[in-house]
Amino acid sequence: MPDPSTIPAWEVTFLRRPAGSSRPRVAGRAVLEAPDLDQARRMAEQALTERRERTRRSGEQSVWSLGVLRPLTPRAPGTRKYRVVFARWESYEDHFERHDVHEMELWAADAASARRQAQREIQSVPDYLPAWRIRTVERE
Repeated sequence: MPDPSTIPAWEVTFLRRPAGSSRPRVAGRAVLEAPDLDQARRMAEQALTERRERTRRSGEQSVWSLGVLRPLTPRAPGTRKYRVVFARWESYEDHFERHDVHEMELWAADAASARRQAQREIQSVPDYLPAWRIRTVERE
């Protein structure tokens, strides 16, 4: 059995769309310990199924889905390193210019997950402005 201190940790977001709503909302987060990405996904799906069943038993009609599965342990098996560049657009009289304003590196399962994770994490940067947009997501 592996040493528990070496088992990677993962955070999963649960999304719920109540009956009559057009958009899902974050309904919870859970931290999982799994040796790799595939096992973490299976555990996240199992936790999602349990949440669906509790909701169904209470008579509530909601649609549940998984949000981002984010590695909390750098270099977790099944993840890759990504570089995300944020830019802002500056307006001039006759044109716009793009200026890179921030770069971050993170570990994610794929580029789409890296994009969602970066969008969430950028909000904690002290000089962040909501007008910043992701320019590139590159696997390193």
